[in-house]
Amino acid sequence: MARVLVVDDEALIAMMLGDLLSEYGHETVGPAHSESQALELVASTDIDAAILDVTLGDHDCFTVARALQGQGIPFAFATGHGSHAVPDDFRDHVTVSKPFDFEAVRKLVTDLLQPGQ
Repeated sequence: MARVLVVDDEALIAMMLGDLLSEYGHETVGPAHSESQALELVASTDIDAAILDVTLGDHDCFTVARALQGQGIPFAFATGHGSHAVPDDFRDHVTVSKPFDFEAVRKLVTDLLQPGQ
């Protein structure tokens, strides 16, 4: 069972992701609804992968992404704004579109958890 951090400021979306992860046999870390909550979880919790909503209220998730990157934890972005919402230095990371396609989320998590991905 993998531990997947969910970062999304919309409670219903975070809950839906948590339910999907549970259905796929994984444990949800969080969810974190803000940058500060996410950074606290990254610093204090064992995490195998993460799904980060690009827009977190008045902030974005890129500080969290850098913290995950620094620890070698794979992550993907989720956004309703398209891949252009992601800065150039993160363009090599997978971006999944909102609203979510459930099969796309399953594949995304599987890909994140594969060694060497």
